[in-house]
Amino acid sequence: MNFQICTGIQEQTGVTKQGDKVFFSIQAPEGTECKLMLYPRDNGTVLKIPMKAEDNMKTLYTVGVQGLDWETHDYNFLVDAKEATDPYARKISGREIWGDERRVPLAWQAEPFVPEREKQRKAQEEAERAGAVSGKQPGKDGDKIKSSFYFSEFNWKKDKFPLIRKEDMVIYKLHARGFSMGMRNNNVKRGTVGAVEHRLDDLKQLGVTTLLFMPLYEFEEFLALDENKEQENVKTKINYWGYTAGSYFAPKASFLKENNPDELKRLILKLHQKNMECVLEFYFPQKINPLFILEVLHYWRKEFHVDGFRLIGNSLGAHLAARDSKLAGCKLFFDGFPEEIAEDPQRFGPELYAYDERFLYEVRKLLNHQGGNIYEFSCQMRRQQTRQGFVNFVAENNGFTLWDLFSYEYKHNEANEEGNLDGNSWNFSTNCGQEGFSRKRPVLDLRKRKVKNALTALFFAQGVPMLWMGDECGNTQDGNNNAYCQDNEVGWKDWKNNVTGRQITSYVRELAKLRKANPVLRSPNPYYMMDYKNLGYPDLSYHSDGGWKIDFDMNRGFIGMFYAGEYVHAKENIYIAYNFQYSTQKFALPKNMEWKLLLDTSQEQSVLEEPKMVGRVQEFRVREQSVCLLSGKLIRGRDRGKGI
Repeated sequence: MNFQICTGIQEQTGVTKQGDKVFFSIQAPEGTECKLMLYPRDNGTVLKIPMKAEDNMKTLYTVGVQGLDWETHDYNFLVDAKEATDPYARKISGREIWGDERRVPLAWQAEPFVPEREKQRKAQEEAERAGAVSGKQPGKDGDKIKSSFYFSEFNWKKDKFPLIRKEDMVIYKLHARGFSMGMRNNNVKRGTVGAVEHRLDDLKQLGVTTLLFMPLYEFEEFLALDENKEQENVKTKINYWGYTAGSYFAPKASFLKENNPDELKRLILKLHQKNMECVLEFYFPQKINPLFILEVLHYWRKEFHVDGFRLIGNSLGAHLAARDSKLAGCKLFFDGFPEEIAEDPQRFGPELYAYDERFLYEVRKLLNHQGGNIYEFSCQMRRQQTRQGFVNFVAENNGFTLWDLFSYEYKHNEANEEGNLDGNSWNFSTNCGQEGFSRKRPVLDLRKRKVKNALTALFFAQGVPMLWMGDECGNTQDGNNNAYCQDNEVGWKDWKNNVTGRQITSYVRELAKLRKANPVLRSPNPYYMMDYKNLGYPDLSYHSDGGWKIDFDMNRGFIGMFYAGEYVHAKENIYIAYNFQYSTQKFALPKNMEWKLLLDTSQEQSVLEEPKMVGRVQEFRVREQSVCLLSGKLIRGRDRGKGI
């Protein structure tokens, strides 16, 4: 080994390279014994090199190595005789195979949680697994998790951030592995970001502008079911979702075909070339240093050209990031931001988006007749702020899929081996007459209509619509509403091309087109329900069976929402009639309008191929549990601002 030890530098924690010198640094308490461990990849002798702290920085230990052939080595740190990976490592070695039991720490070696139907699949994948380790054989140090070097020279080809406006966004949330493991295409590496890249055109055609990825950083793939990790044969289960702490600077090795972070960069570059965005989820525990969180975000923004982040956990870190000028132009998603941050006109930071379940609960309650309130529903449908966006969804990974929401009255999480006690018990779901799978036509028809109603409310609300992976094709998790450990057909997207799936997918595409074509459905500013431009109509008004009025005190399950197009410079007005009742409902329409029917969820072909002329009527009937969309053009020469 022809290299020399030299003095380290204190400019950056982790690993940096200057010419033929590589510098290492790690933070540790004053007086700690720290060493650099260099692992030759040919299983040669492991070197332990002492690190030292300078007098002016007694908690930062550094060392430099000149002439190191870093491409043939991995490294770790030895801190008071305990080996640890570099928390700033840009790459992790030893995680190339997903769920590889050999990589579990010795005290955790145990039979992983594997559902019975998975055993055959795992056996069939053994050859693929063996090929993924590039011929490396486990040895004395072969099974250790190690830090690895990554000095990228990736060509971004004049890449530009899409900077998609909030009113134009449609989010698709996915798990990188779960999205593609159910694919039948053998020409792509299933379970990797490359497989996601293979399907970008499909997502683009669906109307999606933004991909929201569940954790892509390196996380521990096994959860111990016993807190006593010193005990031998501790049973584990797969940590499929990844909402744990991890190596935050390193892309997950098993989500990459060759453990090359450039693969993720290629995906993001392709997204940008298609005018699509990449948003990443990060979980940070409350005890983590908020300044470290900012370092993580800065790195991914600069190095990987990530368009945004959804932060989970540490609220202080999220609030600091919201004011961070280095993240200007970036999108930041969190449970919610204090008003003094969200509405601060002097704030020069990222765009803020509230990511919460308010929309989910209000829509579900009305759809399934479980205590819904039409007033709360109307508030969620128009929820918008000028300086903050809102993410709306009816289903996501945490809970039932959209199809299961109308197929199961109760959660069925027995496969999680927690006695069905895990997962949310307040789902506001229904089974439409039969629990679980059904071939009965009335049951299936009702489920499809409710799915369409839910999607219609989602795309016609003012916030940013978000689809959960597979909801565009009727994906089911067999009633499991907490698939955090289900790395199998339960937790994967189903790529079977059945009739129902094709119908729902087609409907999502049409909804996205309608939303894009009608700016009144996606105003970037809130509606005030006033005629503040003196146009003859308020920007938004509510209607019932009587015009220009609705009694929210009554237990009603229907509402008409009239959007005046002139407030957003549109030529036509829009009227949406939501009828969640069990009977046909009459809706009053504003007069002096020529009406056309564009959508009716009670019909098999819900989005009409050609608009149906309704005429100059003043009322319209909507079938039970259905939503209708009408467009109306003012009849010239009449008084356009008076009554019904």
